[in-house]
Amino acid sequence: MSSTPRVWLITGASSGLGREIALRALAQGDIVFATARNTAKIPESLTSQELCIPETLDVTSPDAVLAETVARIVSHPKNVSGRIDIVVNSAGYVLAGGCEEASAEEAFAQFNTNVLGQLAVGRAVLPVLRRQRSGTLANVGSILSYLGPPGGGLYSSTKAACSILSEALTGEVKHLGIKVTCIEPGYFRTSVLDQGHLIHPARTIPELRGPDGSEEMKKTLAMWEAANNMQPGDPKKLAAVVVDALSGNGKYADRELPARLLIGRDAYEIWAEVQEKQKKQMEEWREECTSTDFTE
Repeated sequence: MSSTPRVWLITGASSGLGREIALRALAQGDIVFATARNTAKIPESLTSQELCIPETLDVTSPDAVLAETVARIVSHPKNVSGRIDIVVNSAGYVLAGGCEEASAEEAFAQFNTNVLGQLAVGRAVLPVLRRQRSGTLANVGSILSYLGPPGGGLYSSTKAACSILSEALTGEVKHLGIKVTCIEPGYFRTSVLDQGHLIHPARTIPELRGPDGSEEMKKTLAMWEAANNMQPGDPKKLAAVVVDALSGNGKYADRELPARLLIGRDAYEIWAEVQEKQKKQMEEWREECTSTDFTE
């Protein structure tokens, strides 16, 4: 346990990985601003703890609203240090369905929460971290950032964007003493695949879902349904790794956070399979595709 409590800001803390990370941070004696669009949904396991401060935060709010929220957190009476040490961008949801099936409004909403929301929270907190010349920003991505499963293209593309943006931001603020990482979990047993967290487009296309539709897309959607509440990963164990890594506890004290932090045995297995497949494809096309320079 740290001698001086760190101050955490966690979005999406009402459920899933956000909740587990908040509980773990509280367990080591830190102060946690647990945020959600509706604070009534933040569980009593968090709100009953003295060092947990529920705060309303919708990641899709205008910049001015988010800046006001961050200002309240910095000036809160329990935040005696006036700091924000660790930010975890955990808010998000899954839009499951064909890329063509999603309306413009549904596609925008998916990116607005999962990607633009992370950027907006970053814009709100980074001025504080820059003034401090310290702090850590952790965006929650997914192993699906490495592949585009049919039926999961929109969700996967938002997570790929989270990873790339985190990687770019790492290099932009490292000289200011700010650390950035994208947490890329495999399949963990949370509510992420529950109805309400996983939603479907209002429109379905028979040529994609019907008897003669895409077998690969049907496989993805069936797999997600079957995997719900059967995922191999223990979210409490993920939270332990995340909190220790972001806090620099124990064996993590002298280790540099990677821009992309894969977590889960299945995540490493999927990543290795994707790398092998992509390398094979690249090699098959290398000769033709590397003969494109000017001939001097």
